Amino acid sequence: METRAYKPKDSSSVKKLILSILQKEYPFDQTAYKDTDIQDIAGTYGGKGNSFFVIEENGEIVGTVGVKRDSGTSVLLRRLFVGESSRGKGCGTLLLKTAVDFCKDAKYKEIIFRATDRMMSAIKLCKKHGFDKKESLEVSGFHIHTFVKSL
Repeated sequence: METRAYKPKDSSSVKKLILSILQKEYPFDQTAYKDTDIQDIAGTYGGKGNSFFVIEENGEIVGTVGVKRDSGTSVLLRRLFVGESSRGKGCGTLLLKTAVDFCKDAKYKEIIFRATDRMMSAIKLCKKHGFDKKESLEVSGFHIHTFVKSL
């Protein structure tokens, strides 16, 4: 199992993984989150202070996480996904640690993560690693929770 920076050759595998998880596990949440960022990962996450990481296992992309600048001192944690067959093996923790380390190196002061009620595994993981719930909003029938980790 290897965590590494996204490469352009990963594009179709990353899209396939994320979209399959969204369609299978979060079919109703898709209207709350647009997928335009995964259509151009290099463009969306390639700028200064941004990054996108994958976990590769036996030559297959099994997990993803993106880091996108929000403001001068804060960053958004996005696209934290692990394929179903790779869950429970520490992939989510490894991805989160990689993202947090990147944010510390980039001198961010806080990491912001937003999730719907159905994203319980991601919420549990983030809370376990020091993210605190800041607010909950209802948007188009969805409860979106915002978690923040101070660095």
